[in-house]
Amino acid sequence: MPLKPKTEPRPLAPEAIVAAAIELIEHVGEADFSLRKLGQKLGCDPMTVLYHFKSKDGLLRAMADHLTAQLRASDPTLDWRGRLRALALQYRRVALAFPCTFGLMSRFWTTGPADYQHIETVYQALEEAGFGDQDLAEVGIGWYATVIGLAAAEARGFLRVACDLEAREITQLPEPSFATVRRLVPAFRSLSSERSYRLMVEVVLDGLDSAATRRRAQPRATA
Repeated sequence: MPLKPKTEPRPLAPEAIVAAAIELIEHVGEADFSLRKLGQKLGCDPMTVLYHFKSKDGLLRAMADHLTAQLRASDPTLDWRGRLRALALQYRRVALAFPCTFGLMSRFWTTGPADYQHIETVYQALEEAGFGDQDLAEVGIGWYATVIGLAAAEARGFLRVACDLEAREITQLPEPSFATVRRLVPAFRSLSSERSYRLMVEVVLDGLDSAATRRRAQPRATA
């Protein structure tokens, strides 16, 4: 009986590796994620992953860029506040869909090709708000740190109602020294994570508006 020709395993596409890596990290968490476990999931040697991404950080950045690609572009007809608000809500949507992978978004200055159009949107909006080139870079990075951090906090469960233990601990604090937080226990017990997120986005936008107005009012230095 003739022997069947030996078939070689089909090469893994980078996109398939990234998809499997995201599925794995969402299942085991970032702390337990490893190239060895990913290789086992894919049925390949970990060196195959390194061949495509050069390093573990290269893979993690590609995973973050995959999430960035899930963001929908802001409507260009909106004003600067509307465009930033829409993008902030997109980050929230992606964070809730990929809570473990989303933490990678804050690890890289940019995630890669999918990121640059959104970066351009942010800096154009901030320029429209009234910030000059001297401030744009710092304010833009600050906007990203705030929005990504806020979205990650909600995805990891920080923006939530106070549990029974937490509420009980607060009510047991001495009244004179902690009157404000004691009074807020009912509010802590009825928090809405979405409402908190949206409120903080508006606070950030108001702050940007005020800061840009103050900057415009400052006299320009003469040479």
